[in-house]
Amino acid sequence: MKKINLWLHLIIIPIFVVELISRLNNFHTLDYFTKPLLLIWIGLYFYLNTGNIKRDKYIYKAFLFSWIGDLFLMVSHIDSLFFYAGVGGFFLAQLNYIKVFTGNIRSDNKGLVFNNPVWLIPFVVYLAAILYLILGGMNGVMIPIIVIYALSLISMSAFALNRKGLISAKSFNLVFFGSLLFVLSDSMIAINRFYAEFSGSSFLIMLTYFTAQYLIMQGLIEDKRQKDKSILFLHLP
Repeated sequence: MKKINLWLHLIIIPIFVVELISRLNNFHTLDYFTKPLLLIWIGLYFYLNTGNIKRDKYIYKAFLFSWIGDLFLMVSHIDSLFFYAGVGGFFLAQLNYIKVFTGNIRSDNKGLVFNNPVWLIPFVVYLAAILYLILGGMNGVMIPIIVIYALSLISMSAFALNRKGLISAKSFNLVFFGSLLFVLSDSMIAINRFYAEFSGSSFLIMLTYFTAQYLIMQGLIEDKRQKDKSILFLHLP
């Protein structure tokens, strides 16, 4: 498996580098070839390391809806409706990630955030700050769409934090840090579109976004490995 993973990384690294270079140089034609491959690779890597689509259907749904969101955002310059279709794709992805993260909750331990709701305060403050910045650049139906998505995004990260103590430290750290990068990436999209454009935004958004998806995927693989080891241990004579 290690050899397969090495080859998979050797495949994706040049693709991702080309994607980032194309964004740095505003050469978006390459984006049509490289960007769709990123989430396909994430799903393939996850499958080859876990191999149970039925058990992990919500994870695959999160990958699929993220991929759909990617495709719509890629052509959002053609029509603003594609942007909101992309937001819809990512909204469904966040709901599926939340479903996955709640799967770690146990009857004897609800998780860090459920046991200590005070941990929600930083998320609420951050959400309020971002909405304060960007809502002035919106009107009409934009407002509820973006607010609802922002709530789903922040909730996804809060549920990732809630996994602390429920799973291994490695799985928690990978997924939670990935969720924070996801929040950062989407925050930059919102700020760049609805508040003020900033230099290098396209590059930074993609760098944080793919890193976020990669870390979440690796953290979920680690969780599956730990559970499989536990099941094997229970069945040992």
